Amino acid sequence: MARNERLTCKELIEPRLIRLGWDLQEQLRIGPGRVNLTGDAMYDETQSIIADYLLRYKGVPLAIVEAKAETETAADGMQQASRYARRLSLRFAIASNGNDWILIDNDTGDFEALSSPPSPDELVARMGVTIDWPRWESAFATSYHVDQVSRKGVRPYQDVAINKALWQFAQNVNRVLLLMATGTGKTFTIFQLVWKMLNGKALKREHILFLTDRNSLKDQAYRAFSAFSATERVQIDRDTVARGQHLVGKIFFANYQNLDEDLDGKKVYQHYDPDFFDLVVVDECHRSGFGDWFGVLEHFGSALQLGLTATPRELEEGERALTDAEKRRDTQHYFGDPTFTYSLKQAIEDGYLVPYLLEERISNVDEEGFVGPDGKRYTTANFEREIRMPDRTKAIAEDLWNVLGKYELRNEKTIVFCVDDTHAAFMAQELRRLSGDNDYAARITRAERNSHQLERNFAVVGQSNPRVAVTVDLLTTGYDAPDVKNVVFVRPLRSAILYKQMKGRGTRLCEDIDKRYFTIFDYSGASRLEDAEFDGHPANRQKAASARSKSKKKSEDAAPKPVGGGVSVVISTENRYVCLADGRKIPFEEYTERSREFILDVSNKGMDELLRIWIGKGSRHELREALRDRDIYPSAFRHYLDLPDADDVDILAKIGFQLPLVPNRADRANRLWDEDQTWLLNHLGEFELPEGQRFKTHVWQTALDHYRLFGIDDLEEARTYSTPQFADQFGSFTTLTQRYGGPALLKADLELVKAHIYVPMIA
Repeated sequence: MARNERLTCKELIEPRLIRLGWDLQEQLRIGPGRVNLTGDAMYDETQSIIADYLLRYKGVPLAIVEAKAETETAADGMQQASRYARRLSLRFAIASNGNDWILIDNDTGDFEALSSPPSPDELVARMGVTIDWPRWESAFATSYHVDQVSRKGVRPYQDVAINKALWQFAQNVNRVLLLMATGTGKTFTIFQLVWKMLNGKALKREHILFLTDRNSLKDQAYRAFSAFSATERVQIDRDTVARGQHLVGKIFFANYQNLDEDLDGKKVYQHYDPDFFDLVVVDECHRSGFGDWFGVLEHFGSALQLGLTATPRELEEGERALTDAEKRRDTQHYFGDPTFTYSLKQAIEDGYLVPYLLEERISNVDEEGFVGPDGKRYTTANFEREIRMPDRTKAIAEDLWNVLGKYELRNEKTIVFCVDDTHAAFMAQELRRLSGDNDYAARITRAERNSHQLERNFAVVGQSNPRVAVTVDLLTTGYDAPDVKNVVFVRPLRSAILYKQMKGRGTRLCEDIDKRYFTIFDYSGASRLEDAEFDGHPANRQKAASARSKSKKKSEDAAPKPVGGGVSVVISTENRYVCLADGRKIPFEEYTERSREFILDVSNKGMDELLRIWIGKGSRHELREALRDRDIYPSAFRHYLDLPDADDVDILAKIGFQLPLVPNRADRANRLWDEDQTWLLNHLGEFELPEGQRFKTHVWQTALDHYRLFGIDDLEEARTYSTPQFADQFGSFTTLTQRYGGPALLKADLELVKAHIYVPMIA
């Protein structure tokens, strides 16, 4: 009597595989299948993606087996076996009816009929690799960590990603790239990889560095590794190193920016021996790991290096070879091709991320453009950059409010991406007006002092406020608010990477609110950057009737704008230029790069050195002369980068060191008063005095207020201390200095205060 599929597996297939040394994982649930957009259940159990067997050798997943009944041909299972293996990025698939065996090689497309299943050693030999089993076998075999509260397990694709990374390292391949879509658990995957490496004793010194470029990502990673004790986890910064507390631990977390700071005559990272770390993990490695902070990777060049990204950066070589600097910025040039890829498209198909709807809602002014009173034609790319259009913002807000009402989405979490802080403020205000609730919408940008608290509030799943987060790019990466159901683009984009990151804010599953999909509302044409190959297609694509703007918009003068220093700026639709006093017109990108080279050279590539130059009146004057000689004007960058209240030195630092955030003068003054007040009071000898008797302290409070408005140069001029804000409180300059202890003492104290104003402030 012929065996059915179950008996074929138990009596024919399993015994032969086990005899050859295979470890079998039966009925592997690769994924629950695509989320249902409608209906009672989120998933249809009949659509689960289940492989009959995953074959492991020493813990390493190597092949998928698709079983057929003895009465069927093995060939009937070839297509499904190959498809399931490709889902897990496995090279080999096997189809069998218990008597016949067909081996499929997904890399080559070849297949081979066999009389018996291949052995583990045979498949490893076909892969043409040499594995350092004595060092790595225990790491492969080590079990994953299971949290006793959440019981969160490793998903099949994460398991394969981990083992593929280990497989490369075990072949003495020192650089590995994992490409995994936003929301698929990259940090959790790396935690489990590290868990296996440390518990499997595969690392000589048991020191791992986890690199990020944002404090929020560093803190998130630190929390994700909470299965390791607090003594095993170390956050690196200058203070930690200065205190000598940086060498004891296992997993070290740091931002590139912190490691690149100077301490005792060398970089922070140089306080570690080059061979201190066994493994360096580079989070979001497409973004900044290969620009200014490449020295960190060079210093630890002997370590294994693992790059993580959802959006790899590839630079087109074209007809010329990439420069060394460009090669460092090209993710795949540095790491090689991804060892493992898990796309948004596949994650949606597997059921781990939700599908999305896309609705284009383009206003008439965006469709047709707008000719201002100056005769210039403005398009979407210019709006809110060259010309403020509050009527357009109002019309978009009203249309969004109406369409959210139409789809019963007004109370669902929404992220709106705007052009800049001002645009975001206007949009948030309009949405608050429409809702009648001051807590309904909030601007969450770096300009908001309480942005971190607003972020935390927005991330709370459920009925937390605000319901709408209006931002520029603060919520693009590393931010987890799984119940976001609407992503709105009012900001035009050129970068497919940025679009992918922004869209990724809506992809996460959230069964707590029965989230089946999210919707993209596109008011700016950003969706032209859709990547069907990696992301798949939207579940539907709608183009609704245009949201008609109410009236023609009031224009600002778009003629060249003088911004001081003998330089003016002109912005056109296609290009941006810096127009110099001698008539030369230089593309802004070229001007920026040329300026950056000089700033790095004059500061010896160190932020501390640039600030030291700025503190001294004479050295600051010399720097300004050198900048003018090279036609480098902070005023031009202030205009282009919209930094009206930033100190010139911070604008130079932004250009030279490509800082993600730039403090303004108020930030510097506030930092001094908040963090160095004890030093100041002690230095002035007024710590024990009552508030009303602190004369010198009040002088410096007034001086810092003046610095906030006018900058440091004014404080170095004696006439400043006769201006009304000083004279009204302290009398004439002579009276002030006499009470203070003399002009020389005031001047000496100013030099000390300047040293406390100009300290590195890098977020």
